[in-house]
Amino acid sequence: MFCYYHRSGEEISNAGERQPEERKIMFIFGRSGGGTVGLDIGSHSIKVVQLTGSSKSLTLSSYAIQELSPGTIVDGEVVNREHLIDTVHDVVRQAGVKSGSKNINSAVSGRSVIVRRIPMEKMSEQDARQAIQWEAETHIPFRIDEVSLDFKIINPEISPGQMEVLLVAAKKEVVDLHRGILQGAGLKPSIIELEQFSLQRAYQHAYKPSGDECVTILNIGAEVTNMVVVRNGLPSFNRDLSIGGSRFVEALQRTLGLEYEVALGVLKGNVPDGISSDEVHTAIGRVIEELSTSIRRSFITYQASGENARIDKMYISGGCSLMPGLASILSEQHGLPVEHFQPFRNITIPEDVINDSEVDSMSAILAVCVGLALRGYEPSMVDINILEEPEGKKRKASGAPKEIKSTALLTILCVIPYLALIAGGIIAYKDYQDLKDHEVEVNEEIEVIDEQISQLGIQMDQQAEASRLSAAVDRKLQQILELSLRQKYSVYVVEYLCRAIYPEAIIPGSRIDKGIYLTSLMLLPTEVHITGVAKTWGDIIEFQRDVAEIMPDGRTPLFTLDDYGQIYTLASEATRTGSRRYNFEMMIGVNPFALSSLVGEFASDSGVLMEAVEESENTEDSPDNAGEES
Repeated sequence: MFCYYHRSGEEISNAGERQPEERKIMFIFGRSGGGTVGLDIGSHSIKVVQLTGSSKSLTLSSYAIQELSPGTIVDGEVVNREHLIDTVHDVVRQAGVKSGSKNINSAVSGRSVIVRRIPMEKMSEQDARQAIQWEAETHIPFRIDEVSLDFKIINPEISPGQMEVLLVAAKKEVVDLHRGILQGAGLKPSIIELEQFSLQRAYQHAYKPSGDECVTILNIGAEVTNMVVVRNGLPSFNRDLSIGGSRFVEALQRTLGLEYEVALGVLKGNVPDGISSDEVHTAIGRVIEELSTSIRRSFITYQASGENARIDKMYISGGCSLMPGLASILSEQHGLPVEHFQPFRNITIPEDVINDSEVDSMSAILAVCVGLALRGYEPSMVDINILEEPEGKKRKASGAPKEIKSTALLTILCVIPYLALIAGGIIAYKDYQDLKDHEVEVNEEIEVIDEQISQLGIQMDQQAEASRLSAAVDRKLQQILELSLRQKYSVYVVEYLCRAIYPEAIIPGSRIDKGIYLTSLMLLPTEVHITGVAKTWGDIIEFQRDVAEIMPDGRTPLFTLDDYGQIYTLASEATRTGSRRYNFEMMIGVNPFALSSLVGEFASDSGVLMEAVEESENTEDSPDNAGEES
């Protein structure tokens, strides 16, 4: 294990032999002292950041990074709990954080965490805290007694009498495990929130964005990539992508035959002799394409949820974001400017803490930590805390019953049963007399009710016959409607597809300069298969949105796209004008009954319809038509 210390301008280098069972590297820099601490427990390493000062003048006091032994955390599950606790204890101690410190902010993420923006009846925060337990039951896929909840009122009035609430729920077993690890390391955690919210807080402090700016932050970790879309100081969309740095390392090992440490160095730009950059890009190309596909699908889901904001920029962080050329590849794939996230903007960094040459790499690795440490200085609209008070402390706080005036209370409790018996006897006798007096009246009422029941039976028989006739009429109407639908189905489906491609009025004979063109169309009974070419990715998204919004009757969508069901192929060649083009293929579901309002002329006049049906039946039964074929 190699350790480096920098304290108060004094530099000490200490190198020792690595133990055979350990594969970890620790970096400790800074000055010891009080402040707010951000602790990031990743699957590959533990990171700690300590900030001091005030909200207007923050200083990086110290930080520490220590790698975990392989297999400590696998697929988000803690396998070696003792090693994890020891590592947390060591890295926090070396960062100068005092044992038992209460200013420890940490975070969780993963499939066990749910974030929802929900409407609620307008009320105070105190009342909402009581009501959120009932509201959460309809919005989270877990049992309410299995989760830790917190919320934030993000819009006090979205409509008259309604407010919008950011609801966060995490499984208690995940929160309790996280709490136990920190307590086992001698810490007293004060806050546990979400990693995506920490990234958002760091972004708000570093970049001071305008209200209408919409950006995406990708934190590419060892196993998972945290993705959050930030707009107006709120998380408009967040998702954990199951692709991380370990996938890139595996691809390099498998394709180029590299050792683990060498492959890890390649991701940081240390390419060994005999291997070209082209070979590296070829080895990791498939993983980058999978990551881009996951990002692209997330963008589609985000915009399909009703968010119309265009994403202006993408920031990348995490250890894997240091891979040479990743920013330019993602920018080309998604048509967005992509920059490395700089969480230390507006934070003073002393020379003896981080050298200028290391600021960029440390910014990528410590982004989540910085956001957590900022929790003590930078108020945010997403200051969530899912750390519930342990049950033992709750019971202790409630306290034992006081013994004040216990004798008088016991005396009263002894007399109450006798008084209750006397009162009960009086009430029972009075009730008996009342029952006798009303017995005759009740019998008379029973006879009247029996007569009413008999009349209701007759009415129910009549109603059943009327329902049978009504059902027969409905079946005839449905048959006519379905026949009309089959006759006009193809015309209307093609017409509305054309409207989605050319929504504006077209002057006859004028040139149509659109960004999307269809090359083939296959019409099936309940779906349409189309292929085409688009100038830009945005043209495909716009076409999908236009198709999904087509409702001939104003209520029912004509076309459906299950997860958009599309397959996209990026053309590698450029057009004659030098621009790129996108070939696409998609299967669009069709709901024929959305056309009912266009083909229901007969159904609008039941009298005309019944005459037509009866005339058809009389014609079929007529002797003159016997033997004829229709």
